[in-house]
Amino acid sequence: MLSWFLNPWMLLGGLAIASPIIIHLLNKRRFKIVQWAAMDFLFEADKKNRRRVQLENFILLMLRCLAMLLVALMFSRPFLPSSVTSVLQQAQKIERVILVDDSLSQRVLLDAEPAFDVTKRQIKEMLGELAESDRTEDWLTLMLTSNPEQPLLANEPLTKSTLPSLIEAIDDLECADQSADYTVSLLELKRYVSGQREAGGRVVYAFSDMRERDWFNALNADSDSAPNRLLTDISEQAIDCFLVDVGGANDQNLAITGVRPENLQVADKVIQFNVSVANYGTQTVNQVRVLLQIDDGQPDYEVIPSLAPGQETELAFRYVFPSDNGDASELLEGDQVKPRFKSYRVKAEIDRQSLGEDGLAADQLLEDSVGYFASRVKDGISVLLVDGDPSSASERSETHYLRSLEVAGTGMNMKVVTASELESESLSDFEVIFLCNVDEASTDRVKSLEQWVRDGGALVFMPGNRVRATTFNETFYQSGEGLSPLALDRMMGDPTMSKWVNFEIDPQIHPSLAVVVESDASSLSNVDVFSWWTSNLNSDLIGKTLSVPLRLSDKDNSPAMVDLSYGAGNVIVFTIPGDGDWTMWPSSPTFPPVMIDLVDYLVGSGAEEGVVELGGEISYPVDMSAYDSRVSLRDPQNEKVESIAKPNTTPESGGEDGDGASVLYRVNFDGVQRRGFYELGLNRHTGEEEMVLFAANVDPRESQLKRIPASALEGDFLGEKVTMVAVGGLVGQQVSGGETEIWLQILLLLFSVLVLEQVLGWYWGKKR
Repeated sequence: MLSWFLNPWMLLGGLAIASPIIIHLLNKRRFKIVQWAAMDFLFEADKKNRRRVQLENFILLMLRCLAMLLVALMFSRPFLPSSVTSVLQQAQKIERVILVDDSLSQRVLLDAEPAFDVTKRQIKEMLGELAESDRTEDWLTLMLTSNPEQPLLANEPLTKSTLPSLIEAIDDLECADQSADYTVSLLELKRYVSGQREAGGRVVYAFSDMRERDWFNALNADSDSAPNRLLTDISEQAIDCFLVDVGGANDQNLAITGVRPENLQVADKVIQFNVSVANYGTQTVNQVRVLLQIDDGQPDYEVIPSLAPGQETELAFRYVFPSDNGDASELLEGDQVKPRFKSYRVKAEIDRQSLGEDGLAADQLLEDSVGYFASRVKDGISVLLVDGDPSSASERSETHYLRSLEVAGTGMNMKVVTASELESESLSDFEVIFLCNVDEASTDRVKSLEQWVRDGGALVFMPGNRVRATTFNETFYQSGEGLSPLALDRMMGDPTMSKWVNFEIDPQIHPSLAVVVESDASSLSNVDVFSWWTSNLNSDLIGKTLSVPLRLSDKDNSPAMVDLSYGAGNVIVFTIPGDGDWTMWPSSPTFPPVMIDLVDYLVGSGAEEGVVELGGEISYPVDMSAYDSRVSLRDPQNEKVESIAKPNTTPESGGEDGDGASVLYRVNFDGVQRRGFYELGLNRHTGEEEMVLFAANVDPRESQLKRIPASALEGDFLGEKVTMVAVGGLVGQQVSGGETEIWLQILLLLFSVLVLEQVLGWYWGKKR
């Protein structure tokens, strides 16, 4: 019975019951014996009232004793277990609402057993005890943080007969690869607990590994959506609320936090993959070996000599993908074109053997020790060079220096045409177009170029002496509405080459200039420019959609290179040509690396392509002129689903492109739930299947296993009605429901007793 009191030692105060008894006995002996003849009459009268007076005194004595007992009882804070309250409440049914954290961090090993398995065992033991109790029937609702909107079990009866099926459902639970959003989960739990119920009340159990990242916003915010505030609100709606701690202390973890290519992924070109590794534990680890594997090839490895707690480092792996030795625009059969890229599986993994015999001492979460990347390797970069001043002498050509970049290792496949031939070229065959000394094009061609850039193409202007400013501005500037972000004004400089200006590099180094600047910035700054185009530039766009990576050292600090974001593509405008008529730059050692890196920048490294977030969707455009509408997707567990491509209605979609190509369709697959590789299967009209890879990785935040400090749980963090329970401490206590303190009722009773004692004492004393 002492377990029914929060402060049982205060019951010792009940000994104060002796006080009114002693006072009563002392008062009883306070009199003098006086012989008086008239006493005989008083004795006779006393005999008539003695019994009544004794009864009245006894009642007053009992009321005073009861008051002392009630004071002691109140300070001992008694409560009624739900087993009693349920009887008092006609054995009301209780719904057990369980929220389980099934995020990736629940795979942390606790004594070689995943925390999620510990959670499931705890729940099963609790349900077993409840089912074996003398309760008539309870209900069970079980929610998961990975999908709180759809409870795994919803208001299911909890009895001996239903227990096996409930246990089976819990046994089938698997830990997700996703992060837990406690705000979303607890909001859904609050909505559910606040909803209507048939009868009885609800007891809430929230199983958490108490990671600081999940509760952090609650530590520093008073928002109503902070997890601790939500849990407090939930506890006010429930009979009782338990927060069950199923996390381990001092968890050690090494994680692959990123796998990304640094440069453009092109065949026959050295590709550098950067692999990020972080130590989220509390101990330094040494000689950690990291493997990188391409498809089923032999893994390469790098060694981290030492990695301190909280430290993150990056390893560089270099790889050359083989080429198919063909033009990227080569026709295969009819209108079926060669694939734009080939997909490769890139997997980085921490070698557990390098951690020693007791690898768990350094890494207790194995699932984030692997990183995935879907590499989409182009067989080449299709570049179109448009020569506005062709010459029979190749060295005098506007495209001579650019054409010389088509060498092994650059990945470029170049085609040179004249300005008139541009009109008949299929723009979709190219990724980058250089307009060298070109000032005009047909209205239709300009519109198709605009759409092509808007859809992701890259256009580079290099105007020279054949360009007419008026024509260029009417064709490409169009009063600020066209492709060119600047209007040409007039040619400036010294044709005799006796005077010159130089490049000035913007402090925000452009990606195309980074390599040259880092190696020797002066080599670029000392390039001589004898003539150039002055221009009018809308400076309000700088820092928004426009940047000026290079300027000239003339008195006006004229732009030499301008970069404009245009839809999904880019427009680059140089104010100097690509030949050697106006500048010595094309013959400078800095010109080739800048132009090569410029093309890489414009095409993009592809680091974001093929990478999807867990919980998100896979979306991919399908050209119906080349592929069937039926598309399949195979997940990391080799399960296959099919879907139908539908018309692309995204705002960036231009419907038909400038060449009259068919409308692109798009296929979408919802619910990326597992880490690893996803294979998207496209079926060509010829019957061949083309495979496109996607990679899904765990959220790096889920690798941060630091637990919330115990001090943070003090005070009002969780509220008075939330009970913290350690793992393994839930079963065997308070499993029948909530407790009900009754000190307030005792206080009211005490007040009533004191009032009654005073009223009776006054009334009987007056009567006497």
